[in-house]
Amino acid sequence: MKNVSFLVVDDNQSFRSIVKSTINDQLGSLRVISAVNGLIAKLILQKQTVDIVISDVDMPRLDGFELLSFMRSHPKLKHIPFIMMTPEDSKEFVCNAIEQGVTEYLVKPFTIEKLEDAIRRSWYGAEQRRNGRISNLPSHTLEVSFSDGHTLNASVVNISASGIRYEVQYIDEIRLFSKCSASLSVDISKTRTVSVETLVCDIVRVEAVDFSNSHSRRCYVAVSVNDVESGGNALNDLNRLIDVLTREGTSQSESEFDSVNELAGGPDL
Repeated sequence: MKNVSFLVVDDNQSFRSIVKSTINDQLGSLRVISAVNGLIAKLILQKQTVDIVISDVDMPRLDGFELLSFMRSHPKLKHIPFIMMTPEDSKEFVCNAIEQGVTEYLVKPFTIEKLEDAIRRSWYGAEQRRNGRISNLPSHTLEVSFSDGHTLNASVVNISASGIRYEVQYIDEIRLFSKCSASLSVDISKTRTVSVETLVCDIVRVEAVDFSNSHSRRCYVAVSVNDVESGGNALNDLNRLIDVLTREGTSQSESEFDSVNELAGGPDL
């Protein structure tokens, strides 16, 4: 991740130093800019290209949620991964954060390992969205199941050989890093249906469908297919479905991000 650029936002010098050192030492990137509050971060984002934002919640002048709201309403910034650092871990807080568009969250104090894992997962999700995926699927049924027995009907937004992004009504069982099972049937034609049974998936991203509507519970969920737990038959079925959809002309190129420009690391601002 040496070419990935970061913006670290926190009014606490110690946390800024920990995050910056982890990025430098564990991830190999020297492209780190720091800001002491959300207002300065906002100004930086309007002038510099940043790939990942790691921000505290409680800050003077402009807090983490206000910075997040600005980014999610900005056409060029709304898809940048946003990792929130917070001492709060209540269910109400987590649901609110997800609804507002947080990519991942870290509960303070956190270990270097948890920070590194959150960064890698955020970047992995961003990379997935950069890749061309198959969207605009024909009539289909996607059933998502969770370990506690909850089953939801969802709609595929896009799909690739390594993951699925779907839209669904949010429930508490939809949690980052948790697992779910997905079964998909796609009507290729009036007489032909291709099915993929029991893909075991890891949830890597959850975001609100409409950030401006606080009453909506609709969300987008991105899952990565777990190759080991899904088994060969399910993976073969998924690859066969991708091949069929591509031949049928369903595939379209999706690029949710602007091109990434190189950004040299700078001092605290």
